[in-house]
Amino acid sequence: MRIAVIILVLLTSGVAFSPVHAGTKLTLRECVDAALKNQPAIRAAQWNVNAGYGRETQAASPYFPQVSASTGYSESRSLGGAFGESTTKSYTTTLSVNQVLYDFGKIGNALDAARWGTRSSQQDLERIVQEAVLNVKQAYYALLQAKKLVLVEQKTLEQTESHLKQAQAFFRAGSKPRFDVTRAEVDRNNARLGLINASNSVRIRTIALNNAMGADPGQAIEIDDVFPPPREMPPLEKAQDDALKNRPELSKADADLETARARVRAEESNYFPTLSASGAYNWASGTQDLGQFNGVLLQGDVQNSWNAGVMLSVPLYQGGLTKGRVNEARANLLALEMQRDALRQSILLEVNQSYADRDGAKMRIDVMESSLQKARENLELAQGRYEAGIGPYIEVTDAQLSAVQSETEYVQAQYDYQLSVARLLKAMGNGER
Repeated sequence: MRIAVIILVLLTSGVAFSPVHAGTKLTLRECVDAALKNQPAIRAAQWNVNAGYGRETQAASPYFPQVSASTGYSESRSLGGAFGESTTKSYTTTLSVNQVLYDFGKIGNALDAARWGTRSSQQDLERIVQEAVLNVKQAYYALLQAKKLVLVEQKTLEQTESHLKQAQAFFRAGSKPRFDVTRAEVDRNNARLGLINASNSVRIRTIALNNAMGADPGQAIEIDDVFPPPREMPPLEKAQDDALKNRPELSKADADLETARARVRAEESNYFPTLSASGAYNWASGTQDLGQFNGVLLQGDVQNSWNAGVMLSVPLYQGGLTKGRVNEARANLLALEMQRDALRQSILLEVNQSYADRDGAKMRIDVMESSLQKARENLELAQGRYEAGIGPYIEVTDAQLSAVQSETEYVQAQYDYQLSVARLLKAMGNGER
């Protein structure tokens, strides 16, 4: 519930949130805060929680007296009778009170169901918040990856332009064939294309991050351009235990089960009688014409009145209505129990997959660091051999291709690691931002 509390504070603060400030770089935390403030899905989930509080109030209302008042004017006329025609004109105001005295737990179970329903809505809010946080992290790291790849492509373009100048100089001196110049021009054009694609990827990833934050898709933003360092994670067994304890989906499933159990009890209580009390007082004013007797008009005043009583209502036969409702409620309860078991298995699978992805990405980073260093050394050797006139240009091309691939895979491994950590934290139900 930690994030849900933060959300409530942000939503009720009434302060407009602007995630972008000119000349500043957004941290991951600032991007997450923007999403918590602006995402419509989070706002909708919060209003669902508020609706749950309203249902609780409705469910508790039968515990209190039901008081009503009415007022009106009436006129009636009757023909015939012992005194002939009579007319009644009256103004009547009525105050009535009804109170349930005992209903074998019908109201209490309905209130329990409403309270657990609110708890379910709160856990659903927590789930939506955690998904929003994960979406921001995924978009943030994807944008960071795209920016890193732009740097790789820029460096590659600079190298290919340098190679082209060297090849042209050798060709003019007559020491290298025209083929080297042509191949260098192809490499430069490929590098230009790679830079265009990488730059366009940055634009697309920026749109995705803005969308994850609930901001204008076309808004220009800058983010910190450094991947966070690797972090320690708990053992797999601890991660699984944390997931089963903290995941809002499981907490919501538990709340739904309690709601279903309360509804079963509420439906079963319809088999039993209900004891209630009621009373009313009528204030009346007016006259009643009773007709004529020996030529004299007889009239009477309309009198005030009151009534009170206790009523026991016993359901004798309803054509199977209560039985059908009880059977439906029990079936819904059993279905929810099976769904919770399936959800538990799905969460454990998610934790194990995320843990394996995280371990694999971490090992790939270590491998790619070594491969990248070797690829850079190989490129320097190939460039040196070519500049000295003792190596073919194809060696430079192959070495450069290998270096670019290693740079790309190293950035990809860093992105995969950060994303796998974010997914593992989410799988564990960790509210960390």
